[in-house]
Amino acid sequence: MLQVREQHPPHTNVIALAGQVSRYTTTGIQSRIWAAQESGCHHIILDFSEVTEIDSTGLGELFLWYHNMRPLHVQISIVKPPTCIRNHLDWAHLSEIIPIYESEIEAIVQTKAYS
Repeated sequence: MLQVREQHPPHTNVIALAGQVSRYTTTGIQSRIWAAQESGCHHIILDFSEVTEIDSTGLGELFLWYHNMRPLHVQISIVKPPTCIRNHLDWAHLSEIIPIYESEIEAIVQTKAYS
């Protein structure tokens, strides 16, 4: 079961996930990403610090979310993935297109620097 917590700093939405990111849970995450974009959010931060597993569907959905949000000028970032999750992101080459940061603050500052 996936648990989700949200925070809303200005123009940013932090979605903290705890549990498994899988074909059973990605629909709920996707609806939150679309809702954030529709509310005028420019940066969506996915906090992976408590993600315990990610399957191929989860990896594929991350890729699609990134590509669907990019034309809308919405940045997606990942923060604090555990080593095993980071390895999956690297293996799927997602770390080459989706920025990964050590903290939410770093993600916010780096995004503002490149805006």
